Amino acid sequence: MSSDLRLGVDQHRTSSTSTLRKFRLKRSSFLGAVAAGSASFALPLVSGAQTAPKLLVGYWPVSAALPFFVAEKMGFFTAAGIDVELVKFADQVKVTEALLAGRIDATATGTGSTQLALAQIAQPNLFKILAANLSNAKSVLDEIIVAKGAPYKKISDLKGKRLATGVGPQAVLEAQLIFAKNGIDTAPMEMSPSQHIASIAAGQIDAAYTYEPNGTVGRLDGTTSVLEGGVRSKYLLGDANAPWYGGAAVLSTDFSTKHPAFVKKYVAGMKRGFDEVRTKIDAARRIYPDYTRFDAKLAEAVPALDYTLYDEFHAYEIGYFQKNYDLFAEKHILSHKLDVASMIYRP
Repeated sequence: MSSDLRLGVDQHRTSSTSTLRKFRLKRSSFLGAVAAGSASFALPLVSGAQTAPKLLVGYWPVSAALPFFVAEKMGFFTAAGIDVELVKFADQVKVTEALLAGRIDATATGTGSTQLALAQIAQPNLFKILAANLSNAKSVLDEIIVAKGAPYKKISDLKGKRLATGVGPQAVLEAQLIFAKNGIDTAPMEMSPSQHIASIAAGQIDAAYTYEPNGTVGRLDGTTSVLEGGVRSKYLLGDANAPWYGGAAVLSTDFSTKHPAFVKKYVAGMKRGFDEVRTKIDAARRIYPDYTRFDAKLAEAVPALDYTLYDEFHAYEIGYFQKNYDLFAEKHILSHKLDVASMIYRP
């Protein structure tokens, strides 16, 4: 598979305590920078004539954002008579920073729920949730991968082995809890997911808690295999089929309040994108290369994901989304609990 999917970053080894300490410092710096930066975007542009609004939607190039890629590529927003532009960012942190600073008005699915929660804490009522991407045993986004042909049959077989996870306190905490549920107390190494496959192939680590498309890339390369998928739902929620809402599409409350007629058309165009993905996934997949680094082969093979739209959130879905946020509040990733139900968009 193409090497540009595996961009290098520094590898770090850290304990849970030091990771959370670093995160609190980074979060303080992040929120301070946002407070300073948002001031520069607080003043509206003054013009003699009122112009039609334009909605800027931030995204980072991951599979979960597909409904928005489809909506733009197939002209659903243009057909609705509105001006919508997708704005690409290197990662979800930068997407969230831009939302806080007012440089974008919305995000696509795939933007991390925990990052969005931090933004909501920094600026209460910043946004409403339009849709969320979920993962579980049927809609696999998170997984444990090992070398192809490795003797491991279950996660507990990895006890005493060299383990890795993604970068940041969310990935570290998730991995530690998942491994602990399987009798493993080894602290996983922090490593960019883009390096997981290469590190396993080189014998530097034995397994990694990672995310798609890594499982698919490794399978296509013939270098790794998935030991178990959908691990967050099974081990963090206690039900392999429960929805773990790891990412969300949100809309700025400020934009929604100022432009209700526009938002109604935007939501309609967005929903058409979701409908296409749900009913015509094979055709929708072909759009991936226009917005991501997926080549045609990977675009065809990466697992299809499930989503919940704002009007599909009921007690069951909200309850599991709430468990997600409560877990990170309990572990002090979030400074306090958030009420998910009040964050869902309601027309």
